[in-house]
Amino acid sequence: MHNESMEAIQLPKRKPRIILKEQAPDQRKFAVIPIRAITDRNLTGMELRVLMAFCSYCNRGGLTWVSLKRIGSHFNIKVSRTSRLAKSLIDKGYMRVLYKGFAGQRAQTRQVIFDSTLTLADIVAISGEKPPYLQEQENRQLNQSLKEEEMKKQARAKKQIVDNNSGNNLKPESIVDRNKGNGISKEQKEQLQRIVSADVLEEAIKRAGEGADLAAVERALQRMLM
Repeated sequence: MHNESMEAIQLPKRKPRIILKEQAPDQRKFAVIPIRAITDRNLTGMELRVLMAFCSYCNRGGLTWVSLKRIGSHFNIKVSRTSRLAKSLIDKGYMRVLYKGFAGQRAQTRQVIFDSTLTLADIVAISGEKPPYLQEQENRQLNQSLKEEEMKKQARAKKQIVDNNSGNNLKPESIVDRNKGNGISKEQKEQLQRIVSADVLEEAIKRAGEGADLAAVERALQRMLM
């Protein structure tokens, strides 16, 4: 038998450091609740306590996106029971759901009703804070508007190129003859930059190929803007 040499396993000289982080202490000191809940005999003791828990997570406008799991953890109850209690508070007019979230991804956005006459715009103005779902909606609308504006800009640029080609505005004979076979001239480049941005033009020149004339660059632009 042949003795095989085995490498010694080097153990670390020191034990790895394990840093334990403590959970940040709860900084909430009080909760504002609808005053009618104090004398409402239709509310059970547990419903009142859950309402107060929701209120402790509300902003000044009564908006909260705390999860049912977090609310239930304060009373050591399951999410299913917390959900039933929350539904009861909705049925009794103390809360309403403004936005239905996604299980495991985002909690619902709820409003604790202090004043039933307030609109969502009023609530946002009072709190100075928009709920996440509303912020996302506005971001999507803004991105869509920017996209549509960019498409309109490209359409205008494409039309301008077609019109210039039809009117032969970008092809003075002196420029074409002087620059034939050597790519577009400085004058032609300046005229094209009045239609499209510099980076778009540079990309079109690159796609048209080295030494491409004005017609080839314009064709490249048209393909890019289609």
